[in-house]
Amino acid sequence: MVIAISISIGLAIAGPQEAPRRIPSDSEAGGQSLGWLSLEEAVQRAREANPALLAQRAAARADAQAPLEASKAFLPTLRLGVSGVRTVDPVAVFGLKLRQGAFDAGDLALDALNRPAAHSGFTSTATVEVPLLVPAGIFGYRAAGKSAEAGAAAAERAAGATEFVVTQAYWDAQLAAASLLALDEALASVEAHAKEAEALQAQGLVTGLDARLARLGVAEVEARRIGAAATADNARAGLLALLGLPDEAPLVLTDSLTELRASGCGEPEACPLSERADLRARRFGVDAAALGVRSAWARNLPSVAAFGSLSRHGASTPWTSGSGDWTIGIGLSWSPFDALSGVGAVRKARAEREAAEALLVDAERRAELEAAQARRSLQAAAERVSVATAAWAEAQEALAQARTRYRTGVAPISELLDVQAATTATRLLLLTAQRDHAVASAALDFAHGDFDHGAFER
Repeated sequence: MVIAISISIGLAIAGPQEAPRRIPSDSEAGGQSLGWLSLEEAVQRAREANPALLAQRAAARADAQAPLEASKAFLPTLRLGVSGVRTVDPVAVFGLKLRQGAFDAGDLALDALNRPAAHSGFTSTATVEVPLLVPAGIFGYRAAGKSAEAGAAAAERAAGATEFVVTQAYWDAQLAAASLLALDEALASVEAHAKEAEALQAQGLVTGLDARLARLGVAEVEARRIGAAATADNARAGLLALLGLPDEAPLVLTDSLTELRASGCGEPEACPLSERADLRARRFGVDAAALGVRSAWARNLPSVAAFGSLSRHGASTPWTSGSGDWTIGIGLSWSPFDALSGVGAVRKARAEREAAEALLVDAERRAELEAAQARRSLQAAAERVSVATAAWAEAQEALAQARTRYRTGVAPISELLDVQAATTATRLLLLTAQRDHAVASAALDFAHGDFDHGAFER
């Protein structure tokens, strides 16, 4: 936001075999992160560089600013302004001269009052408003805080989902690489069968049909290998894309499929579902919706605020050659009847609260179902690994016997080729079972929210 010859699946997808090292940063690697990569390092890289996750985090940071925007409900507001005018409007000229302290007896003449000469004036103003009681704003501020917490929890869940997706892609890439290696070894084995058949034919011990059948077996494995190589390249490219790396970046994946990993949430009580980040986000959403109902009701109540202003009036500049004044006051604002908008706002807020509550119930039920399904899938995956491991041991014994039977002339080459094909299929089955177990283990952890903790920082 997973999955008898002892085979090490710490396979190189590309790059030289050398001592493991951490992947350097993009700047250190000239834009390409190179080196050996464990699953833990892949997850860490994705959390730092995955574009979709970065976008989710940015959106959560944007949501986190909502309480600051709503802080006007209880914090002062300061406004500064400067204006300048030149006018012949009688009333405006009269007011400008009074404010500037420039009014004299000649300005009282009727002609001067009715048809004043053009006059200029500048006004600089500082106004402070202090809310004393704004019920709707207070509830709105609290609702904004809950919404911000919901956004942060959603970002945590997104990070957890990214970890799971990267984990799955990591094991898919390892399975593809291991499958390709298995087919390479199968191809070498079938080619050896073909050479042996040709040698026996040269000795007159078998007909040319054996060699032809063996060559057909070689062609079949070669065709499968071509498809497996494309699958390995695609799996590698998918993992690189999740890590925010270019397609040509070489990687060596170090964690082995053969090392079965236990889930951190093997016991349900170890990872309570209530801690899943998406469920926490839903609960915060319910809280925000409930506060939204209170805010809608509170908009029908009066609000009280104190205010004060300080002004400076000048004739030639905003701050000189004039006079100043100040004003303080307190005001009450109330719209006891604003048509039916208040009723509509309350009803809308109630409906939104009901929707949030219903979504929480649905999310809880889905979480329980996902956890139960993931637990059953992990149990089935473990059983498949056990079955496939036993089958792989049997297949190796069967192949050894088939080789002996063919060399001694007891069995035809068709039997050897059939056993070889079954052995290859059994090996691929074991690799797939191991990958499925790794993915199922991660899926159980993700279902319980184990990947969510500490995934987002505001």
